[in-house]
Amino acid sequence: MGEETKTTGFKKVGIVGLGLIGGSLAKAIHGRTDVEEIVAIDTDMKAGELAAKECVIADFSTDDLSILSGCDLVILCAPIDAIKKMQPELKKLDIGLITDVGSVKGPVMEAITLPNFVGGHPMAGSERHGYACGSGSLFENALYVICVPESSEVSAKKLDQFEQLIRAIGAIPMRMTAEEHDKRVAAVSHLPHIVASSLSLLLANLDDGAISRMAAGGFRDITRIASSDPKLWAGITENSRKALLPVLEEYIELLSKWRDSLQENDKAALEKLFMQGACYRDHLDTNLRGALEASSMLTVYVDDKPGELARITAILGKGNINIRNINIRNFRTYDGGQVSLLLGTAKEAVEAYALLKEAGYECD
Repeated sequence: MGEETKTTGFKKVGIVGLGLIGGSLAKAIHGRTDVEEIVAIDTDMKAGELAAKECVIADFSTDDLSILSGCDLVILCAPIDAIKKMQPELKKLDIGLITDVGSVKGPVMEAITLPNFVGGHPMAGSERHGYACGSGSLFENALYVICVPESSEVSAKKLDQFEQLIRAIGAIPMRMTAEEHDKRVAAVSHLPHIVASSLSLLLANLDDGAISRMAAGGFRDITRIASSDPKLWAGITENSRKALLPVLEEYIELLSKWRDSLQENDKAALEKLFMQGACYRDHLDTNLRGALEASSMLTVYVDDKPGELARITAILGKGNINIRNINIRNFRTYDGGQVSLLLGTAKEAVEAYALLKEAGYECD
């Protein structure tokens, strides 16, 4: 456990589901809080073995929920449809506070009506999945929504401890009703997944062999989340349909405005649509992380000589900037090439740009 651990009031925490979110929570709680023991359940034995090998969890089971008994806090990180079936087993166990991380709150809170249950949703994620892709820093500056049901018997002290834990892992607690949550998340998370998948499907239908090569740059960036787990997102969107359908209808109506403006050759209307979209995006808070993992691409032009890649990574490593992915492309027209660096945020991309320019590199 790290030196700068923070007090939460919880001694034993249980996590059901060691995927990206559950695994990241386990790593964050283990590394950043004073929680003494973490136990976990997952049908994937390899995930449990890896978490145990890393000393993140103290005990693991593939199916025995009884290991959760005695936990001060249990976090349900399984798929939503699985969470909805857990009440009978959870009801038998001695657990302090139970919460979940589902991105749809209404259906979960209708299914889990235990007096010690509180809905939760950390607004952080990635198109990657699985324990191995988890990170203890995933929740840095992310909103963490808490939905307290009207029938809740959870004490104010216990809720305060839960919020302390949320802050300890770097997130920002925010309370709202399940209905408010579902309407907002349908717009900022669930609809974008449908849009990204639709764009990918559209190009797949149109591809004549050349389109896929032309789509290697910006198109890959804006459709990145189309690579998310299909089974998981089918379940999420199906559970979100009550809130998602009205948002989807609004989106279809908005697309018709683009179509009509093009059919009428109305340049002013097109400019207005682009301007309104840009204006809203430019005023978004860049300090917060959302439900969709952010990333930025920086291109660095390099000479074809030994040690260049090592020098670039060393410069950014010294600046405490994490590189998520690297792509190297050679040019035939001159003795050199370009290195594409995938970075976590626009802020990191700006910092990396400054560091590399100072070191003499040309980049954009």
